[in-house]
Amino acid sequence: MLGSFELPGLQRIGTQERRHLVAVAVPGLAGVYHQDLGAAAARIVLQGTLAGDEAREAFLAALREPLAAGEPLDFVADITSATEIEQVLIADLDVEEVACSADGFRYALTLLQYTEPPPPPADPGLEAALGLEAQDLFDTSKLPELLTAPNFGNPVPPLQTTIDGARVALDSLTALGPQLSELFGSP
Repeated sequence: MLGSFELPGLQRIGTQERRHLVAVAVPGLAGVYHQDLGAAAARIVLQGTLAGDEAREAFLAALREPLAAGEPLDFVADITSATEIEQVLIADLDVEEVACSADGFRYALTLLQYTEPPPPPADPGLEAALGLEAQDLFDTSKLPELLTAPNFGNPVPPLQTTIDGARVALDSLTALGPQLSELFGSP
């Protein structure tokens, strides 16, 4: 049972359980050190086959709404009794038509074990205090001043002698233009 919906045509159910292990290379150590970051959410894979347009419509209507909502659903199956999975989230819904039957289809449904998020902090004033602390930090910092663009002024006067020298050099090159044209026969 997934919520209040009994999964019809179920042919296979399996679970995948694993741990989050991170390999950390340590200089001078042969191999790597593995850091254990805890257990991953159990994954349950369900596969089945159904036939008929009415069955397809009822099946898809029953599963697409909770998939889109992303809300946890109650889940009951014999295979999950050892893992103590009570609620799941629908992670994937794959549906494909079967070539051997005009109205047959297969489905694969992937469920993830749902873990209730931790409750909010017990002190409701903590959030307000953190907001005030952040505002005080912003007010006392020089951040507003740093966000304004500095006035660089006109950069030309200090560079005027360099600009004048470049202008004289370019003027002498323009005087060579007619002589080069005459030498190479260009118009």
